[in-house]
Parts: sequence; C-alpha cells; structure tokens
Amino acid sequence: MSRFAIADCECGYSINGTNSAAVEVFTDLMENDFLHTSGDNVTAFGWQPQVYNVSAKDARGSYGKSFSIANVELNPLKNAQAWSGDSINGGDAGLKLWVRGDHSQGYVGGAEVATVRNDTLYGSYRVGMKLSAETGTCGAFFWFYNNSQEIDMEFLSKQFNESQGTVQLVLQSPQSVRNGYDASRTAGYQIQHLPFRPDEQFHEYRFDWTPGSVIFYVDGKVMHEMTENVPSEPGHMFLNHWSNGDPLWSAGPPAADTSMTVSYIKAYFNSTDTARHHKYSKQCPKFDSSKVCSIPEQTVAPDGSNAKTYFFSQADDTTPGQDIYHTTNGNSAGRLFGSHTIYISILVSFFNWAMI
Repeated sequence: MSRFAIADCECGYSINGTNSAAVEVFTDLMENDFLHTSGDNVTAFGWQPQVYNVSAKDARGSYGKSFSIANVELNPLKNAQAWSGDSINGGDAGLKLWVRGDHSQGYVGGAEVATVRNDTLYGSYRVGMKLSAETGTCGAFFWFYNNSQEIDMEFLSKQFNESQGTVQLVLQSPQSVRNGYDASRTAGYQIQHLPFRPDEQFHEYRFDWTPGSVIFYVDGKVMHEMTENVPSEPGHMFLNHWSNGDPLWSAGPPAADTSMTVSYIKAYFNSTDTARHHKYSKQCPKFDSSKVCSIPEQTVAPDGSNAKTYFFSQADDTTPGQDIYHTTNGNSAGRLFGSHTIYISILVSFFNWAMI
C-alpha cells in the first residue's frame, strides 16, 4: 500500500515504485465510469470516435477496415444506483466498441476512440474491459504518439480457448518500424498467457509508464516490465476493436456483430500543457506528502459483485483543480470522471523530494 492516505489531493495521486522505496506521484487524473454514462456523444466525455477507412492492401489483410461513429455505443446500466445488472440496450453495460459481421463490401466495420487530449505523458493507465467472444477480432488498449513511440495491450480473440487467453504486450520502436511495423523480433514484445478467458469477465488491464520503464499489470498483478525504447513524448490514449481477416493477426472476420465492452477508464498522469502545470503549482506551491492521495489497487476482477470500484471523481474534495465530467443517467453514486492531466514524477524519501 502507499504510505499516503486519502487526503484533499492538492499535491497529486501516488503509486509505489516497483523496484525501489520511491513513490511516483501524478498530479492529474482522468476517470470514466462507463457503467453509468449514457448519450450519443462520446466526445462530451473526453473521447473522440475515429472515422476513417484503410484499404485491404494498406491494412495488410483480406479486407479493409472501416471505423465509424455508429460502431461506438454508450450502453449504461438500467438501474443508475447499481453496479451490475441489465443494461439499457441489452448485453454487457459499458462503452461498447463493435466489429460488424457484414463485410460484403470488402471492408470490416470496427470502432476506435481516442482521448480528446493529446498531451498525456508518464502515468498509470487502467481499463476495466471484457473482450469479444467471437473469434476473429483484435481488441486493444493503447497509448500512441507515433509509429515508433506506442504502448499496446492487444487481445486476439482467436487465442481464447476453453480455459485461458493471452495478451500481446508491445512497445513500438524505431526498430519495429524498420522491421515493417513488426515488434515481435524486438525487446518490446511479449506474449503473456492469462489464467482466464478475457471474454468471460471484466478484468483490469494496466500499464505504469515512467521515464525508464513500462510495467504491465492484470488485476493488479505485475505481468511484465520493459525498459528499452520507452516512449518520451506526449500523446493520446486509444481503444479500438477491429478485424481485417489477416490469418497471422486478427483472423476472421467474425460472422456476426460482436463487441468489446469497457466498464471504466482510469488514468493518473502528467500533461505537457503549460496551463495545467501553472494550476498545479498554485494548488501545491510546496510539496506536502499529507496532500497526496494514494491510488487504490484493483486486485480482483472488477466484475459482478466486485464491479464497484473507487473513483476520486465520485468522492468529495479529492479532485482539486481537475476538470470533471458528469454522469448523464442520474447516477447518484457520483459524478463522472476527471480529465486533463499533468504528471510529475516525484521521488519521496523521508525528508526530501525531487521532481523529474
């Protein structure tokens, strides 16, 4: 556990360093509770649906890819006071990213959303997610600056068997670009086996990104660490779900419509936005560890009776200076998520601290 208790959070949000006694402190947050978010404008909640086509040739598959707004759906719980149960439109509640079964025109319909902000840097990025049960799709949670600076957690539904699945952990790098965008022959690629099927329950997938390391987690457990070609520029967070029929990757395409569902996004991070730095400096002019809030660890699958997880943005007085969105279906459980974020890595010892 972090050495800091829940406070007013003026000086940020903390996680423990993995390999030392140092503590990483992030000054801003972005949280989305998609179990309680409704409407037809995902952009109002900080996420921009992507609209574009990729030809079969450029997609390097049997089919092209077609991303559209129609394949992005907000589907909250019917009962705004509950954390599990029936959804408004049927199926799993949350943000649904659809891959379509009709590919008669040579393109497979898919979905992709990116954060409106493009200035997210080092931080702890977390998603509650349930993958597609239909074989032949690729679902991903990732951060992107360009083709040589990218952090990916990717899931191929063709790899889900009767008892388990896998996740592809990827750092795209200049070397992978030279290899034809193939990271599999670099240090930035790891196939991690999972002791469960990712399409049967929601699980939390997470990566903590600091200047010299990216550490990947599943339900709070460390899966793998990468220390080469760590990105160093600001960018966007992304979620996508797609297929192009490539037998070496997505396979498929699926024969029927199928979705990947997101129950929440939580990110605690740094921004390169100057105005946000100034705001943080005013609310925390001198670092005070008593004004740092520890980020709760999610150590079980956030599904069913464990679907209710902690949001700073749904508590009182724990998001000073943050930009907070609100739920749109009357959920009295709290407000919806903070956005716009700054990270400063602070190494805290007994009597001194330093920003890096």
